[in-house]
Amino acid sequence: MPAADMRGAILLSIPRYILYLILLGYLPSLSVQAQGMDVDPFHVRNMNPFALIYGMPAASSSRLLAERDSSLQLTADVANNSIESDSDGERIRLDGETYRLALIWQRGLASDWQIGIELPFLFHRDGVMDGLIENWHDFFSLSNSDREDWPRNSLVYRYENSEGEQILVDRKSSGIGDIVLSLSRALGADRDSNRRMALHTSLKLPTGDADELLGSGALDLAFWISASDRWKLWQWPLNLYGQAGVLLKGEGDLLEDLQEDLVLFGTLGVGWRPEEWIDLKAQVDTHSSHYDSELDQLGGAAIMLTVGGSLHLDGDSRRIDISIGENLTTDSVPDFMINLAYVQRFTTSLKE
Repeated sequence: MPAADMRGAILLSIPRYILYLILLGYLPSLSVQAQGMDVDPFHVRNMNPFALIYGMPAASSSRLLAERDSSLQLTADVANNSIESDSDGERIRLDGETYRLALIWQRGLASDWQIGIELPFLFHRDGVMDGLIENWHDFFSLSNSDREDWPRNSLVYRYENSEGEQILVDRKSSGIGDIVLSLSRALGADRDSNRRMALHTSLKLPTGDADELLGSGALDLAFWISASDRWKLWQWPLNLYGQAGVLLKGEGDLLEDLQEDLVLFGTLGVGWRPEEWIDLKAQVDTHSSHYDSELDQLGGAAIMLTVGGSLHLDGDSRRIDISIGENLTTDSVPDFMINLAYVQRFTTSLKE
């Protein structure tokens, strides 16, 4: 690492370490009154436009809705891309911003079953954040890499190889993405237990326009298991959650010769609710490569870190999630992502 980048990285880390120390000093003074409450995962995903088109599930809660209860969730994801790479006859350029809005409805059924549907809308834009990110990098003496060579706020999502395959999105595009249907089953009947597990499956429908990078043009099927546990570290109540699964992809319309038909994925997260109205969470999501490519943006495995929290407006009935994400390994994940979500639960269960 160049000396300037290393110095900038150290400077960038100092505020984080100060914040950690403040939190550690503050922890013992907070009440433990919320130790019996669950913490839900961040509903985030890899916003790389060439990975986003597939049916990779976001982290799922192992706490399913009770019979006849339902929930409505609105999520908003923003990612800024600015990178170019070439290797062995392949070349890719990702320069632009991608926005994803999704409306998610879920309902609890009898005998610990739950159904759901996710309706996403995707937007590829030239964006507005390039200047802000470049100034941030300059302030901490960090490299702007390819950003300094390109005009600000442009849109070019392009892939090409020596065999003549090419994908190009260089104008604003938007539309409905691939709709996802889901079915979940709780494993274990005790809803009051600290430890919970659930089995999930989802089916992604080819409703998005593949030519505009709004979908893959194929059915995708996913299976995964989620688990969570409430425990205490000394006097601090914590929630540990995770999931692991497999994505089976249909034959899509984009880069079908490079597409990996099977992708493994997983999540591990920890949440802490110091008070009834707030959760603090850190979450790591990972998946194997989507393509057989030497380019990190396509063939690299992904590890993504998300940190933030949830604000509870009315107990567990309503909450707002706020988080930021960053890439921990290869360039298969954008280096800057923002996620916002609003969740409303509707309780209609009959009281016994």
